Amino acid sequence: MAHPLYVPRINNNDDSVRLTGHLTVVGARVQKGDPVADIETDKATFVVEAEQDGYILALHGQAGDNLQVGSILAWIGERAEETIPAETAAGDGAKKRTAEPTLKAALMLAEAGLDASSIPASGERLTAEDVRSYLAALPRKADSKPASNRASSDEPRPVRSGKPVSLSSEERGMLRTVLWHRDEAAPGYVELQYEAASFENYAAEFQQKHKLLLSPLLALHAWRLAQAGLRNPKLNSTIVAGQRYEYDQVNLGFTVQSGDTLFMVVLENAAELTEKEFVDRLFELQRSAIKRTLKANQSSGSTLSFTSMARWKVARHMPLLPPQTALIVAHSSPVEGVAFVGATYDHRVLSGYDAIQALQAVTKISNEN
Repeated sequence: MAHPLYVPRINNNDDSVRLTGHLTVVGARVQKGDPVADIETDKATFVVEAEQDGYILALHGQAGDNLQVGSILAWIGERAEETIPAETAAGDGAKKRTAEPTLKAALMLAEAGLDASSIPASGERLTAEDVRSYLAALPRKADSKPASNRASSDEPRPVRSGKPVSLSSEERGMLRTVLWHRDEAAPGYVELQYEAASFENYAAEFQQKHKLLLSPLLALHAWRLAQAGLRNPKLNSTIVAGQRYEYDQVNLGFTVQSGDTLFMVVLENAAELTEKEFVDRLFELQRSAIKRTLKANQSSGSTLSFTSMARWKVARHMPLLPPQTALIVAHSSPVEGVAFVGATYDHRVLSGYDAIQALQAVTKISNEN
């Protein structure tokens, strides 16, 4: 029986991905976990792997193509001579979708005050592009266009001469984050001072006890943040359609600098891990980021985040809030034994008191540890 391999969702904001290239050929024998194709978003490049043993019956798309999330990327059969189901044999890759809108489409619907049933969908699931097309066809007043959605032709032009330069995929991802932080969230910032020595000593003892090659200091802070998110679901939430949307599990985002590229690796279900398990898993993700071998679920879908600029001796910084999250904690380098942790938070979801409680949890060394 032929099995479809679907284009995965890399980021909640993206309804499509770019195909970098196929890593196998039609007729090749593959095993579960073998690489089939490279895809990329505005954040990073990922490898799509075979989900079962078999033979490659068909590969859809060419390098550089934009592929719809949920469409069929490849067909894998138990036998090399199997045929592809007739309804998709033409290679259009149209996966059967559920009736509900994508998250991005749902947010757009809520902002515009529209119901999904009133908008025709290009597939069985309503996408953000479907909503854009519908809105573009509506008559609108000259002054009714939101500033955040202005076309580039409406933006003021620089008064000095210059030339446009295309953004890299990483830069486009940062632009998207900045625009969400500016247009959707109501960001606030709080900061907490704490004694650096006690936590540094704890991290050194933990490193020696578990015979670790690298200092676990940042990972130990981040583990406490994940635990705080488990205890207080508001920290691990966002606002969707005027309601608080609490995530089912804590997916901890953690920034990693690899050369000129900033990644946010994501440790799924982080709050269910022991302190040692968390440290080990986070170190593995950091190594994968440096080698550029992250999988889709390892760099998307963060629900709560931690970042640090201590390696550059930065005393304080205020990070941008990642899309669809309510809190990111910023760790900085200590100055004369005094350290600071700050939190950028979505004031639609959290109060300053909530954010301060999270910072207290991040820096606390309890007797249980």
